[in-house]
Amino acid sequence: MSAFRPIRPSHTTQTPAPDPPSGTSDSGQTHLPEHDASITTKSRKRRAPSHVSQNACTNCKKARAKCDGEEPAPCSRCAGRDITDQCHYEVHVKTVKEEMVRRIKNLEQQNAELQDSAKEKDIWIESIFNALANDERGPEVLEKLRQGQTYEQVAEWLGRPPFEDVGRLSATSEYRLSDIAKKYEEAMNLDATPENIQSLQWTDVTSNEALTHHLMALYFAWVHPVHMVFSETHFMSSYRSGDRTYCTPSLVNAICGMGCFYLVDEGGDETVAKDLSCQFLMQVHQDIAMEDQTKPIFATTYAILFLIELSAGQARKASSHLRLAVESLHRANVAGFSSEAFEITSWGIHTLNTAWAGFTYQKPSMPMSPRAIVFKDVELDKEGACWQPYRVPQDNAMSEIPSHAIRTAKELARLNQIILETINVYCGSCGRVTAKSILYLYRRYLQWKEALPPTMRIDESDSQPLPHVYSLHAHYHVALCQLFQPLLDYDRFSQVTLDHIRNITTQAAEDGIKVLRAYQKFFSARYQVPLQSFCLVHLCDTLVRRGRSDVDTQSVVTFCLEMLHLALPGFVFIGPLQAMFCQMILEQRLPLPKDVNKLMGGRTQYGLEEFLDACERVTYAQPIDVLLERLDPLIADKFEGEWHDFIEAHGGNNSDITVDTPFEGADEQFQERQSNRNSPSSRSMQINSLVNP
Repeated sequence: MSAFRPIRPSHTTQTPAPDPPSGTSDSGQTHLPEHDASITTKSRKRRAPSHVSQNACTNCKKARAKCDGEEPAPCSRCAGRDITDQCHYEVHVKTVKEEMVRRIKNLEQQNAELQDSAKEKDIWIESIFNALANDERGPEVLEKLRQGQTYEQVAEWLGRPPFEDVGRLSATSEYRLSDIAKKYEEAMNLDATPENIQSLQWTDVTSNEALTHHLMALYFAWVHPVHMVFSETHFMSSYRSGDRTYCTPSLVNAICGMGCFYLVDEGGDETVAKDLSCQFLMQVHQDIAMEDQTKPIFATTYAILFLIELSAGQARKASSHLRLAVESLHRANVAGFSSEAFEITSWGIHTLNTAWAGFTYQKPSMPMSPRAIVFKDVELDKEGACWQPYRVPQDNAMSEIPSHAIRTAKELARLNQIILETINVYCGSCGRVTAKSILYLYRRYLQWKEALPPTMRIDESDSQPLPHVYSLHAHYHVALCQLFQPLLDYDRFSQVTLDHIRNITTQAAEDGIKVLRAYQKFFSARYQVPLQSFCLVHLCDTLVRRGRSDVDTQSVVTFCLEMLHLALPGFVFIGPLQAMFCQMILEQRLPLPKDVNKLMGGRTQYGLEEFLDACERVTYAQPIDVLLERLDPLIADKFEGEWHDFIEAHGGNNSDITVDTPFEGADEQFQERQSNRNSPSSRSMQINSLVNP
């Protein structure tokens, strides 16, 4: 007997179902009688329409039945019931919503266009009124109006920008970023409107004008003042007008791509920024292949590509692009290109090239003369040029301070001229490394520091800190360390001479770390150029290897790893750089911080290829063994005599040579050490010990 009773037929019958047969199938299933099974199958079969309409008629909707009708024809179900006169169709809700959204967007677009048109007209008219009010070109303006020229033509003749908000992209310019911030906040919640005409002509990566402006603002705030590889004034002029003399699609995409490294995700997810940077990078390669390679702006684009690829952990590829940028300058066609703009571009690229050569210990390709005059025809910062600590558009505390960006670029170029001479001395271009050549370079560095204008000094007042000025001083202190550090492993020097060289070297490292601590205090290591991380590891490495017994090496190690940890989310090369630094710490038989795994982002092991893609070498440290071979065998015998002449040339004031004035924020231990070192007895002892060992 089956455990399941047979299914009763759907038709209403009073005849009881017959008993099932005694035999069952092998599967244990019970079979219905043939007649009842056919009735059940026939009664359960539903006839579905051959075509199902997406918009059912009202009758079918009420009956929850499938409808095959298409307006205006009645459906077969209503026709079968002879109610075709009642077969009506309503507009689908989805269609209504889509139409409503379309109309709303059209109205928003029309409204935005009208507002832009009104603003544009206001700007045109305001420029005319200002000219009349100032009585500068008033008579000419009136004459042109009498001739029937429109206000647009008159305003263009006056040279006023039609869209002022584009000029506010730069945090180093005299304009505010409040408008751009407002647009970007809206873009975080709303779809981009079709009013992005200016951005669309420069990039195809995104149609979101606010995002493009945000990325450009990040670049102009944190990268451009340090690595000024183009004239901002000329660039903004071309960007506004659509002219491609000083602005090209590849350059705009490169700027945005570099700006992506400074995007901070509130949730800590950096993949979006990295993916966006890759898209801009791909667009750069597509655009630049179709652009004129003889234009100076071509070299600028490849210089920024160097920064992008270095930041992305592709140093070997980046280096080739930097070399291409330098070589492109020498075959650039400057016809129609401003001499001022070309000078800024040329010096910016050569300075970047020399700085990278200094960190990787190689001779730069096609360098400029160390005696060339920097910014001979360049106008320094105008009165209204300001800098703002721009990070996110929601930041309303953007205080304006004078930028001194062009002045900083000039001083950085002058500093790298001396760094180039240092490279030439140690790389053999000037024969053996002698005591005279070392002290000559030392004097050049000191003279550079003494000649800095008050606005470039950070040891007097930190009331208006500028990140590019702090970066400038960090490079200076690293240069001093690299000048003297190879001498500390030369075993023919007397102990007194070695101690004095060590004091100069470690003092420079301490001063440099003070600068970077102040940078972290004012700006955060998250917002710094890539080369500043190399400054950090070099300065900390010097103190760990060469520091005196009173130096807290553990504090130095922790500080270095913490600063690198802050920069790690934005820059891929930081991970291998941290690993190199930790490897040096272990070689010095010093302990690593307990939270080193956290500071390194959870990854502590890197391969040789990753090291090479961080700095083109498997270590950031100076190749001391190679540099020692360049030393003059008589350097130990002549160094003290040369030093004596050096002291006399500086009026016998050793304090001006070995000690920098501590700036505000230095700790008490540092201040006390400086005070003791500046005492008359201390100075006398140092000089006498060198002259009469």
